[in-house]
Amino acid sequence: MRHRLLRAALACSAALGLAAATAPAAHAMPTAARCPKGHLCLWEGPHMTGRLLFNEDAHITKDGFNLREIDDIEPPIFPRSAVDPLPDDFGCIIRLNDQPNFGGAEQELDKFGPHELDGRRVASITPDCG
Repeated sequence: MRHRLLRAALACSAALGLAAATAPAAHAMPTAARCPKGHLCLWEGPHMTGRLLFNEDAHITKDGFNLREIDDIEPPIFPRSAVDPLPDDFGCIIRLNDQPNFGGAEQELDKFGPHELDGRRVASITPDCG
């Protein structure tokens, strides 16, 4: 009887250990915030990880978009990754400027989809078409 009880206890503890080892990794580390389809998003970390620093709806339709210009992000942000929501056939890029009012050095998001950035300061954002 004692051996059965001991074997049952060992089997339960082994099953619990296996369940803990195969648990989803989502509980082990926080997941990045999601970027809704059609939004311009900038993240704190690479590969769209970490805190979502900027999230703006580009209001995309089949004929165009309405992504507003942001002339002064205060305090400035330092993103490491981004998602460009503008389809390539619109012929537009998104400029990320390191100074307010679209001044200073810039980074460009020139293709639809995810981009890796280098963490430089972003203090204003504007779409540029044509």
